[in-house]
Amino acid sequence: MPTPPQFTWKHGVRVVLAMGFSDFVLKYRGSFLGFLWSFIIPLVKFLVIYHVFQPFIQDVPHYQLYLFLGLILWEHFALITGACMSMLHEKAAIIQKVVFPRLLLILSVGWTHCLILLCYMIIFLCIAFVMGIRPTWGLAYVPLLFIQATFIGLSVGMILSSYALKYLDLQHLWNVLLQVFFWLTPVIYPYKPHAPIAQDLANLFSGSWHVTFWSSFDIFIRFQPLSILLHDARRAILYPSTLGVPSLAHAAGFSFACILLFALSAMLFRNRSRYFIQEY
Repeated sequence: MPTPPQFTWKHGVRVVLAMGFSDFVLKYRGSFLGFLWSFIIPLVKFLVIYHVFQPFIQDVPHYQLYLFLGLILWEHFALITGACMSMLHEKAAIIQKVVFPRLLLILSVGWTHCLILLCYMIIFLCIAFVMGIRPTWGLAYVPLLFIQATFIGLSVGMILSSYALKYLDLQHLWNVLLQVFFWLTPVIYPYKPHAPIAQDLANLFSGSWHVTFWSSFDIFIRFQPLSILLHDARRAILYPSTLGVPSLAHAAGFSFACILLFALSAMLFRNRSRYFIQEY
């Protein structure tokens, strides 16, 4: 559906900011605990997982914070992807009656969950400070983590939402796959790359790695974007003195990969959005 010529990028920014903030405010309006419900989910997961796995993981300094930071970023990804698919049903009346770029709905989802992630991160940093983690210049890397994490979540969310109306089982399938991906992401267990990612990629394509069925899981864990994101976040916030903050070249390369993935997903979503009205 064509976009009205009077709909400029300034209008788009206003729509994204207003819609995203209103969704953030109204998300738990009327509930007794309000926004705390968003924090309760990762907190409960943290308490259960930490109680079960802490005796088996002894070689990770500040494992409580290692696990909690991983859960925060994982929940950000999981909530964004789910919200991108449910958004098509929640905003059905707007989509069917108003002509506007459907991509704005996706961007508003990203803005809403960036605000939630910001609240999570403030709480996390306060807890880390109480537990003895002192601020370093690695905290300057945090805004870039927000952008990378949001672009990864929105990219996968756009791919899923592009076909969520056509294939109604997709949302149920994604809920199952999320459980699989959780265990294939180093949220709970240590992530220890043996070499920089560029060198590992070169070794993989040169055939230096012996690829079997079981080793393919290790390869997926090593190179999937969420693994890299979590490792970078922990390096910058928890272990800047031992592991070092990600280098400028690494940050630029990974950010470019996230932007490229977002751009390709946005093209797919834009092309598929022409058929949304017929698929309701």
